[in-house]
Amino acid sequence: MKSAFTLIALAALPLIMRADVASDDPQSHVWQADVQIRTLEVTKTKSVITARVVVYTEKDDEARDSRLIVLLPLGVGIDKLGPGCSATAGPSMVPSLRAAVQCDLGSIPDRGIREAVITTTIPPDVVPKRFGVFVYSNTPDPAPGNNYAERTIQ
Repeated sequence: MKSAFTLIALAALPLIMRADVASDDPQSHVWQADVQIRTLEVTKTKSVITARVVVYTEKDDEARDSRLIVLLPLGVGIDKLGPGCSATAGPSMVPSLRAAVQCDLGSIPDRGIREAVITTTIPPDVVPKRFGVFVYSNTPDPAPGNNYAERTIQ
């Protein structure tokens, strides 16, 4: 009777052998796109705050159906949205207030760039002016840790 270890080793042998063959095979490409936040710039004027987000992708394939979520500071309203962006619904008592914006970036080719610009009202002084952004796509991402960025302005 063979031990469990021997059975596992024998079962894994074809996989190990196949991995060696696959490395020489040009068709052994792994489907992936590292979609990431390249830039998050937040600027404030007397009347508005503008967030500019640049999304970048690399790793050989396009990032399919990419989406950007922008988490807005507390108590802001939307002044302007870039193309493909829409705001979440506000509360019924103050519908102009928003919590987030979602931007549909479409498919981004390898080493491609997309930009989104969002302009908001200025929240009350007691509220921190903090933006958070998160990007993702329908293509597997080998490095999801670079999909998020956050900025706070005074």
